[in-house]
Amino acid sequence: MLLLYNNGGTLTLSRVNISRRKESHEMHEPTQANRPMRADAQRNYVSLLNAARVAVSELGADIVLEDVAKSAGVAIGTLYRHFPTRQDLLEAVFLDETNALKAHAEELASAPVPFDALISWLRLQMDFAARGRSMGAAIMAAKHVPGTRIYTANISMLKAGEVLLLRAQTAGQIRTDVHLVDVIRLVFGITLVNERASDPDGVNRMFDLVIAGIRTQPGQN
Repeated sequence: MLLLYNNGGTLTLSRVNISRRKESHEMHEPTQANRPMRADAQRNYVSLLNAARVAVSELGADIVLEDVAKSAGVAIGTLYRHFPTRQDLLEAVFLDETNALKAHAEELASAPVPFDALISWLRLQMDFAARGRSMGAAIMAAKHVPGTRIYTANISMLKAGEVLLLRAQTAGQIRTDVHLVDVIRLVFGITLVNERASDPDGVNRMFDLVIAGIRTQPGQN
């Protein structure tokens, strides 16, 4: 089944001073991630992560940790045991989203029509762009910092997406000179420029233009 998401949104590509943050925080993993969790702890972790994803979609980085804990049905102390800081929780949400995109790409790799599979995955990327921006510049910048979990997960996700692009190119449905990272940047740009646009259909029209540009034309090799 192909998954289609049409949510509009934005992604701000910001430069931040990662070195100082890395020294003090090292983009560290939640403490519980370093050792196996009991079944009840695992359930709490998943509940907190799911509640945080909902909160982030509504409030971005301005989530209220107490509200997240309440929505997850756990005490605030439980939240802090899994995620010592707000940044830890936001990083976990971003990482979860990134891993989900990888899983979707792996599922779509067996879809019967390579072109449709790639387009479906790119629409997921557009939805992801909006949520990623809402989590803050430091989270987004971590994608470019070797050694962080987000960097590693992002590389893995892109490799899974490359499989979809290669299948579509091999099938003669996408131009062979197209690079995945360029297409993703264009898709992210669509969400950025439509942040305050009054035309609700502008995102879809611009997405269609991008797809028309990378698609092979009749008689084109």
